[in-house]
Amino acid sequence: MQPFQLTLDQIQQRCTEQSFTRGLDYFHAGTIDNPVLHGYTLSSTCEGTDIDPYRVTVELMPTGIASTYCSCPYDWGGDCKHIVALLLTYVHEPDTILSLESLFATLEAKPKSSLLQVISELLKHAPELVPIALAYSDIPVIPLESGPLPLVTAYRKQIDNIFEDSLLEQYHLHQVLVQLESLKDQAESLAQLGETERALSILHALIYQSIEHYSDTAQTGELPWFVGKCTQAFTQIVVNAQEPVEILEHCQMLLRLSFDAERVFTPLLTSFLEELCLTEDLGDLEEDIEQDLNKSPDRQAHVRLLLALDFQSGQIEDYLRFTQSEGEE
Repeated sequence: MQPFQLTLDQIQQRCTEQSFTRGLDYFHAGTIDNPVLHGYTLSSTCEGTDIDPYRVTVELMPTGIASTYCSCPYDWGGDCKHIVALLLTYVHEPDTILSLESLFATLEAKPKSSLLQVISELLKHAPELVPIALAYSDIPVIPLESGPLPLVTAYRKQIDNIFEDSLLEQYHLHQVLVQLESLKDQAESLAQLGETERALSILHALIYQSIEHYSDTAQTGELPWFVGKCTQAFTQIVVNAQEPVEILEHCQMLLRLSFDAERVFTPLLTSFLEELCLTEDLGDLEEDIEQDLNKSPDRQAHVRLLLALDFQSGQIEDYLRFTQSEGEE
């Protein structure tokens, strides 16, 4: 099972020589357990030096690797040996990787009682999954007539309860991310069922609260990485929606956040809005950007977004004028 092509050179370019050698040893030792592929996401557990296996995730794309994550403490540049072992499994043993799409297709035909039995067995043998089940069951049911912003506010309160400590240490942050990931997956499932507005509101809340709580963490790259995944999911849902969706209110709030957030998030948010403007009319954002441009933590990122909006809305004169004025500065 290899829907995406991946080469050994691509793996080696992402890690040190030592990490690749150790990852090769781990691969041959069979340390990768339960590798699965869900859409663009490849994941597994990997036995290591800790008592508990490490969680490994790779975001794939048609031309290679978009991003990687491992719960181990490795921080010496490039991918760790556990990530390398999973990638080598993908290249050399694709038949050992379970497609969750085929599993879901099988389960979809099962009666509700059978699905509840599956959940019961999972929770009995893996109690660490309980927070995920709770996260799914606790999603508040709010009338859609109340509009997107009240929905976002309700979901933000729920996510605040997940970020329960004032200072999130590394281990605790990993536990929080498990619950945040489950909410992201739930949003994508809701979108497939046609609940587009609810799905976008959950993703919006995840983006907002992850950024809000960044200063409460040890400030590693995990929350920016997760925010990037949420923006990708948001964009895909908008692009694939069967009916037109109203996203201007979402974008206005997230634009405001791009001015107030830590600088690491500004280009993430502006690139996200720039991608949305390719298919959606977001011209109303231009005035807000111009008004606050001098307050931007990353002026270049906001300028790129403004130019993209001008260009997409056909305001070529404004585009040329602003390009000239920025060049003079």
